[in-house]
Amino acid sequence: MTPGWQQAAKEADLTVWLDQGTPIFFRYIAAGRLQMGTRGEFAREEPAHEVQITQPFYISIFPVTQAQWRAVAERHPDSGLEPAPSHFEGEMHPVEEVSWNDVAGWCELVVDSRALDRLQTSAGKAITIERFGLPTEAQWEYACRAGTTTDYYTGDGASALSAAGWFDGNSDGQTHPVGELAANGFGLYDMHGNVWEWCLDAYDADVYKKRVNGVADPVVPGEDVGGDDPDRVIRGGSWFFTAWFCRSAYRYWYRPDYRLWYLGFRVCLVPGPVPQP
Repeated sequence: MTPGWQQAAKEADLTVWLDQGTPIFFRYIAAGRLQMGTRGEFAREEPAHEVQITQPFYISIFPVTQAQWRAVAERHPDSGLEPAPSHFEGEMHPVEEVSWNDVAGWCELVVDSRALDRLQTSAGKAITIERFGLPTEAQWEYACRAGTTTDYYTGDGASALSAAGWFDGNSDGQTHPVGELAANGFGLYDMHGNVWEWCLDAYDADVYKKRVNGVADPVVPGEDVGGDDPDRVIRGGSWFFTAWFCRSAYRYWYRPDYRLWYLGFRVCLVPGPVPQP
């Protein structure tokens, strides 16, 4: 186990147990505000604008690993999901070669498996689930930044990124086990580099230009960009890309059916109201 995994097992605010006794560790992210976008970096990152995150949420401490993916896919052989899709093999390595559509199906299987029933936080508080799946683009950046305004949560420049993420300057051309490098202020690992992470949103290059300052909980539904199968946002950069692509603000997209050896994901859990006895 990596140092980060050992730390997460002690400090997780919530643990979801998949089949085969496989855990997913989550951290609680309180509601708040962030500045999305940049000035003068790239057209699709402009303008910089304030976003409100009005709902607290839980996000997985690591990108989903190959062991976590397999624990669900093997349980449901008729789902069409490949239990071992990754190019770079390793139980603790992030799963890759999974499409947005694959990920959506995997998340549905987790919900259907009842792994989310009767959840309790590490403090013993019962919670219900309003939504389980990919984070929105705004949730992802809010969680990644953890209150920072620099290029990476460890600072600016490639040397700062080297402390937090695997990119083409330090990855030796492959993914790495999750939790080997520095966590951010929320206790999340591998938000920069290692694998790109799918987000819930459909991709709109001009969405920042359409928003009012202070917009609350933004998300781009597929119908907002036309078509039944829109491009989907990816964030965070990967082992294959330069440091510039791994910035907190950088946004890109792929077709939802693409499977590439640098495309992975992490999951988000939005709690709902707890029923009163």
